[in-house]
Amino acid sequence: MPNLTASPPDSPFADYVIRTACAADAPRLAALLQQLGENEPRPDAALLALRLAELPRDRLVLLAERDGELLGTCTLILIEHLAHGFARSAILEDVVVDSEARGLGIGQALMRHAVQHARAWGCYKLALSSSQSREAAHRFYAKLGFRPHGISLALALE
Repeated sequence: MPNLTASPPDSPFADYVIRTACAADAPRLAALLQQLGENEPRPDAALLALRLAELPRDRLVLLAERDGELLGTCTLILIEHLAHGFARSAILEDVVVDSEARGLGIGQALMRHAVQHARAWGCYKLALSSSQSREAAHRFYAKLGFRPHGISLALALE
């Protein structure tokens, strides 16, 4: 069970809100998503706005915001497993907190909201994958109760 009940530490960001993303967030969200990695290309804001305007019901993009500034984001994707009687699970993707706001409880709040949404969807688990080089992220996830589960494999299709 994840330890997601702790309050964020006292900080200038303690009064942020968590909400769902909309098309108008696209330019600021594109800049934030670029922080996912050193060589990460900046997402096309126009395309991002179109996608955010037509998100399917099985996808949720959460934002942490304070005074119009995006502090963090994550995307939650619902999966219904055919082989398990349509049991539901969720996958967490695109988790990033602005480099200036890390360590202030923003990521923890985003995770807490993601867990709440996954539970509301009736999911039996919440999974994520993370690059092997992201050791600080792994420590963060472990503190929240995430544990290694199986092996993640990928096939590049480009």
